[in-house]
Amino acid sequence: MDTIKDSLDELMAQQILEQSEQDPYRLKTDLVKCTLNLSLDEGAHVPDTLTRIRILPTVAVVGQREKVRRPERGSATLIIYVKFLPRSGNTLYQSLKSLGKMVKSLPGVRIVTMLSVGGRLVTHKGEKIVI
Repeated sequence: MDTIKDSLDELMAQQILEQSEQDPYRLKTDLVKCTLNLSLDEGAHVPDTLTRIRILPTVAVVGQREKVRRPERGSATLIIYVKFLPRSGNTLYQSLKSLGKMVKSLPGVRIVTMLSVGGRLVTHKGEKIVI
C-alpha cells in the first residue's frame, strides 16, 4: 500500500513540475531591476513623480532608498530603482533607453542617468547612459 502511495505522490509531483514549466500565467522573461539618477526641476514634487513613473508601460515597481538631495538653488537629485519588463525583441540597451525616454518625458524630470542594472554598473560603448 505504501509503494502505491509513494508512486502516486511521485507522479503528482512530476505532473506539478511539468505544469509549472508550461504555465501560461508565468512571465516569459524576468523583470529587470535598474537604478536611475534623476535630476528634477526645483519645484518638482517627488511623490507625484514616482507615481507617474509607476503608471508607465512595462514598469512594475518603483522605489527610493535615499533622501532627495536639494541644494539651496537649482535642481533636485533623486536616486530610484525601477523594476520593469523589457519588451520582447529589444536589446537591454534599447529597453533601458526606452524606459529613460519615458521617464524624461514626465513633468519636472530634466536628466535621467542609468546607474546600474541588476546590481552592476551599466555603460554603453564605455559611456554612461544619459538621457
